Formats: sequence, structure tokens, C-alpha cells
Amino acid sequence: MDVEKLVKAIAQEVLRQMGEGERKEPTFIIGEKSCPKCQKAVKHLGKGAEVIFPDAAPEAHETLRRIVPYLSIRHMSELAAGRADGPFMELTLAALLAGQRVEVMEFEYKRYSETAPEGLMRLFEEQEAKLASFGLAAMDLSRRETVRIRKPLVTDADVSEAEARGARELLLPEGTQVTPLAVERARDLGMTITRG
Repeated sequence: MDVEKLVKAIAQEVLRQMGEGERKEPTFIIGEKSCPKCQKAVKHLGKGAEVIFPDAAPEAHETLRRIVPYLSIRHMSELAAGRADGPFMELTLAALLAGQRVEVMEFEYKRYSETAPEGLMRLFEEQEAKLASFGLAAMDLSRRETVRIRKPLVTDADVSEAEARGARELLLPEGTQVTPLAVERARDLGMTITRG
């Protein structure tokens, strides 16, 4: 290994370790802690995510990641009209009024995309677009900090695919073989490979 590569490898490792010490902002899940959809949101965020619920009472202007796990048709219509129906939607509207972005994991109306009349679906899509202009938008569920790969051999193509999905960590079963090129690619991207 030449000196330039060694310096680069050391610098990357130092930066990676410094990044591990940084504290991420907590994620505010706007809903009941015991709600199954809220628990689904927590699971999606992954291990190590700091999650708070309305009982922690964050201020509307605090910069936090905010997630509404499920937005009913009624609540979507109310928010699109600038009204809040219920305490969780009041928290959502207050955050939007404070200029904070709010993510929605699931819009109820999308469940009916195969059966609802075209005009009704268009109405709901327009409401979703209006809410997006307020700062409330669908959560990107395809991007995950940790990606689990269940293959006997992991290649650099697998690492690149995980990186495209937003992965910072690859979780592999014990005994999985990883090509040297995949290890190098993961290191270049600042991605951690964990077995277990």
C-alpha cells in the first residue's frame, strides 16, 4: 500500500469515528406510543434512532424530524383546508405553521386507488399536492440507514445498490462472504458492514 492510500484510509477512518460521536436529532412521531402504526414507524427508523412522542411536548419551532404514521382522509381534508381536527393534527398544523417539514408514512386514500372513481382520486391527489406545498409530504420509505442483505456472497454491486437506497450500514448474516472489492467500496462510501 502506498503512502497516499494509507493517508486516505486513515483520514476516512478518523472521519467515520468522528461521525459516530455526533448526536442525531430525535424523530418526533405524532401519534400514540402504543399505536401499531407508530410502532411501525419506530421499526422503520431502525435501532439506535432516538424517538419522541407527543408526551415529550416538543415546541412547534424545534427542528426535529416529524412523522405522521397515518393520515386519514378526514385529517388530510382538514389540513388541506388549514384546519386541525384533534390534538395530533393540531401538533402537525402548528409545526407546518412554524415552517417545519412533516413526513407522512401512509395516506389512507391510497388504499382505494384501485376502486375509487377517478374524480375522487384526483381530488385526494390535489389535496396531497396542496399539503406538500405546506411542507407535509410522503415519507421516502425506500431509503434506510441500515440495509439487511441475505445473500451468501456480497459484491461491490450489492454495496452500490444499498448506497443508492441511502444505507450507511450493511447488516449481513454470520458466514456471509464479502468480496474485497465490496469491502473497499463500502469503506470508500463510509458504510459500515455489520454481521449478526
